[in-house]
Amino acid sequence: MLIIKMMRYVNGIFILGFWLFCYSCVKAPSPLQPVPSAAQIEWHKMETYGFVHFGLNTFNDMEWGWGDTPPSTFNPTDLDCEQWVLTMKNAGMKAVILTAKHHDGFCLWQTQTTDYHIGNSPYKNGKGDIVRELSDACRKHGLKFGLYLSPWDRNNSHYGYPEYVEIYHKQIEELTSLYGEIFEFWFDGANGGDGYYGGACELRSINPKEYYDYEKARDIIYENNPNCMIFGGTVPTIRWVGNEHGEAGATNWCTSFVDNNDYISLYNGCSDGDVWLPAEVDVSVRPGWFYHKKEDHLLKSLASLSVIYYNSVGRNANLLLNFPVALNGKISPADSLRVVTWHDIIKNELRHNVLKNATVTADNVRGKNFSPDNVIDDDWDSYWSVKDGYDGGLIVFSFDKPVRMNRLMLQEYIPLGQRVEEFYLEGQLDGKWFKIMPSDSMTTIGYKRILRFKTVELDKLMIFFEKSKGPLCINNIEAFCAPVLLSPPVIKRDYYGFVHLNIPDDEAVVYYTVDGSLPDNSSTRYDKPFMFNDKGVIKAVTYDSVNDKYSDVAVRHLDLPASSFVVSSPSDSYDKIFDGDGLSSLNLKMNESFIELTFNDKQKISGFRYLPSQNRNVTRIITDYLFYVDGKLVSSGSFDNIENNPIEQVVEFEPVTGKTVRFVPVRNTDNAGYCNVAEFSVIVE
Repeated sequence: MLIIKMMRYVNGIFILGFWLFCYSCVKAPSPLQPVPSAAQIEWHKMETYGFVHFGLNTFNDMEWGWGDTPPSTFNPTDLDCEQWVLTMKNAGMKAVILTAKHHDGFCLWQTQTTDYHIGNSPYKNGKGDIVRELSDACRKHGLKFGLYLSPWDRNNSHYGYPEYVEIYHKQIEELTSLYGEIFEFWFDGANGGDGYYGGACELRSINPKEYYDYEKARDIIYENNPNCMIFGGTVPTIRWVGNEHGEAGATNWCTSFVDNNDYISLYNGCSDGDVWLPAEVDVSVRPGWFYHKKEDHLLKSLASLSVIYYNSVGRNANLLLNFPVALNGKISPADSLRVVTWHDIIKNELRHNVLKNATVTADNVRGKNFSPDNVIDDDWDSYWSVKDGYDGGLIVFSFDKPVRMNRLMLQEYIPLGQRVEEFYLEGQLDGKWFKIMPSDSMTTIGYKRILRFKTVELDKLMIFFEKSKGPLCINNIEAFCAPVLLSPPVIKRDYYGFVHLNIPDDEAVVYYTVDGSLPDNSSTRYDKPFMFNDKGVIKAVTYDSVNDKYSDVAVRHLDLPASSFVVSSPSDSYDKIFDGDGLSSLNLKMNESFIELTFNDKQKISGFRYLPSQNRNVTRIITDYLFYVDGKLVSSGSFDNIENNPIEQVVEFEPVTGKTVRFVPVRNTDNAGYCNVAEFSVIVE
């Protein structure tokens, strides 16, 4: 009997040991195709990097040059590529992408393919090479280097013909073989249209998918840069997010289809996509991509930049933030300070992980090597996973004493694919469970997802993954309690002349001025809309009296109100264009409609402002216009890049005295029968 008991004991030990051995040797989940390449994984980890737009457009105050401006106008007096690089490095960025050639065709390097290049400018007596200077500065300070080369060339006489494709490929070969390693190469999507074209001054249309032979271009890039990421064209390894507002979709799959360029697929990706094609968010720190002095006061606020971070990096996308280099060849001190301060704010908000010392449990564990503790161990390659056959899971963080949080960061182990489709959060305090986010559930995670919510106090945090495309692979979860960042008020004037200032925080107050002076807590306090029946500048700040802190200053230039003129328009909904609401708009029929204002008195008219509808997925945006004063044409032109960047367009000209103005739309983005106008006003002296 004793022998039998001993045998049972030994067998029990053997079975337990065998079970523990098997538990620790459980294999990792099978990869969920498609998965990222090693180069794509390294690209994800970069998260933020800088963009530089600098060229002839800078010196001619343009966004899209025609291609006819002489190289002699390019003459920076104090160009300093190291200043660019150090600004971006101090802002936490890992790389710089230079616009080596924009649509005007002017090349910032000593190319052999055209005379339209920096060697024929006064810069360094024709010996300058900004591609070389910036690539050297990047290597010196440890940043990666990338290039943008516009396929469209409005200067080259061969554009639209086979000869230009050979020229373009030669330019790619020069850039990718002479300047060291390139981490990313940009093909812009603006292709074909009107241009100088060596003096032809005509419209040239091409089929970009076939014309540029992007497959050969890719081979040229990979010959010296096999790990280079490619943006645009027909052979991308990353995708455009579909807008230049600075946001990716709250649902954002890294998977998609190479030839699917509709807005929804760009913005959200495709859950059933057949390639790993993650999103890149490109946005400028100012309204335009190139420097314009008139935009010095329009630098994005710290609050706006923070929103951009959480809506890009925090939504599983990389952020490419543009710096319009000023005329002297340096990033403006205001721009540099703003972006470095923004980085410090984000770093401070995500500094102290309150989950670090939590007790972590899960309802399902794949095996010893896939413990839920892996999500807080600082090892990117370790992760919590569940058993095969489960399409969800529950993880709980318990604290010795209640903690406060308002940020949650989650990451999936993307080498095995993107899996999570739906999840939600709950907190427990004093034994009572409550929802943390107002929405019932969130969707995707991917490389990184950062959720923001009102500060909550809890002694347990539960994350319930309701739906996943395969066994969960979560490699990192962190939570933070970020300090309050005051947002500046939004200023708008309605059709009746009342100015409205929103109060962005329940505990804050708003102060404003109407004389152009800077507001503080001794200025007029905003309690309700006030009448401002004139032109002028409104400035306002949000103030936190508890911490004696101010937001950035909000500035709004208001032109003459609707009471100053009579409107003539075929539409009876014209009040929408004077209501201060970018989401309401007037529809005008092309070739028949216009906006005509007759002032009560003669005015010195020096320009106008046009804002397209600010609704998401907006279409029918005006691209070309005519503007008359008392029947005389005083301005005509195009709103460059407005389809991708539908911001307020400001057109200024030499003052013309008159009483009646007429704004005539000539063309829109969709060649549709109607166009939209959200806001319109006339600038007077």
